[in-house]
Amino acid sequence: MRTTVELPDDLLLQAKSTAALGGISLRQFFIEAVHLKLAPEKRKVRKAPPSIGDARAPRMKPLTRKQIDEAMFG
Repeated sequence: MRTTVELPDDLLLQAKSTAALGGISLRQFFIEAVHLKLAPEKRKVRKAPPSIGDARAPRMKPLTRKQIDEAMFG
């Protein structure tokens, strides 16, 4: 299907240049650009951090700075 779209001269020049550098036609460039704009956003899914040891084991209390210093430096 043919259509006419008015674009600012500098935007059209940038589109032509980018298409040429990518080795594709201006038509293909616009098709890809419209597909990208219309595609649903992909949401990143965060994975839970890996557990160390038995997940059912009782949790350790956080160490204090003093406890860490004693463990490291005696």
